[in-house]
Amino acid sequence: MPAVGYLRRDPRLSHRLLGYLSGSPEPRGATMPCGASRREAAEVIRGCLELVAVALQGGPTVEVPERLRSRIGDWAAEGVDLEAVQHATHLGFRFVLDLLGRRATGADSRAMVVAGQRLAEVLDRLVTAFTGSYLREVRAQGTARDDAGGQLASALIAGDAGPALLRGSGFPPADAYAVLAIGVASESRDDRAVRDEHAVRRRLHRMRLELAGHHDGPPPALLGPDGGTVLLAEDGPTDAPAAELLDGLQRAAGVPLLGTVVHALTGEVPAATRDAHELLGLAQRLHRPAGLYRMADLAVEYQITRPGPGRRRLAAALDPLHTQPELLETLIVHLRNDRHRQRTSRMLHVHANTIDHRMRRIAQCTGLDPMNLNGLWHLQAAIVAHTYESGSGVPEAVELPIATP
Repeated sequence: MPAVGYLRRDPRLSHRLLGYLSGSPEPRGATMPCGASRREAAEVIRGCLELVAVALQGGPTVEVPERLRSRIGDWAAEGVDLEAVQHATHLGFRFVLDLLGRRATGADSRAMVVAGQRLAEVLDRLVTAFTGSYLREVRAQGTARDDAGGQLASALIAGDAGPALLRGSGFPPADAYAVLAIGVASESRDDRAVRDEHAVRRRLHRMRLELAGHHDGPPPALLGPDGGTVLLAEDGPTDAPAAELLDGLQRAAGVPLLGTVVHALTGEVPAATRDAHELLGLAQRLHRPAGLYRMADLAVEYQITRPGPGRRRLAAALDPLHTQPELLETLIVHLRNDRHRQRTSRMLHVHANTIDHRMRRIAQCTGLDPMNLNGLWHLQAAIVAHTYESGSGVPEAVELPIATP
């Protein structure tokens, strides 16, 4: 039998290994002796065993997944001792090697040598990665540049960044910035009410570490639990650095993020920050998918949501549907599914013919036919306007197509 088969035949292997590392056959309590969460230790053990399985099958050497690096980084920030982590890692690999050794016979000596070599390669990668996570935390804690970056960002956003402050900030002078507003995608008020504050603190810490390790040095930034603002110095208006930074922050945070970017000269940063966060609020309120958005991406929605008689008139197009909520729900779901009858019927648990019938009723009630391009565009715009007029949100993103005359 292949060596990896002995590991996979034991469905309780990770549980046994957790007990071995905690010093008791049946793990109890919420934490390990070193202070790490037992649930998170089990997660790390399973990740390590996955790497071992790949190595024992002779697959190419696999990099340590980011989720394991991030978990160890969390422990570093929370004061879990590095020596305890390294000792537990070595104990775990010894446990696996001993397990294989008990299964081996004299004819398996060569196989055991190969298995030991492959386990050693994985162990070396893990120890290096775990130590790197700790060193990264130490470097982040040992620099005052984060504070300087926050002070500079605050001054630029407030319009108070005078020449003396810019010279003494330690940051290279810049004539223009890409103002990046960041927020969590698809987080409702209910989500915020019940969210795990410990997880939120970890997310914020990981994002700050990501900024601290930015290849051009940590940019001026203000970050909080619900997002923040990052200022990227630039020579010309390009979105690539902001998109790259948002991708890195999203990987670090482990949650989908929305970002909006506005380019501005240094003296225009206050207005650009307001515009960027207004766009971010629009994207969040309309439940746009995670990613980077520019004014050009949200120009139609932005204009529709401006207060005034135009927005009220657009929103009023849906008034006849308020007494028939199943029609409004069907319309939103159908638009979200790009008017695909079968998908909409499956999501709503109704017959496809019912969808057609409801579309005809919507046309009769509103005077706008969702099966006609002009009627469709008008109804989609009405949904966006209604979102702002009523102060409510929509279940999912409703993309606005370009209307044709």
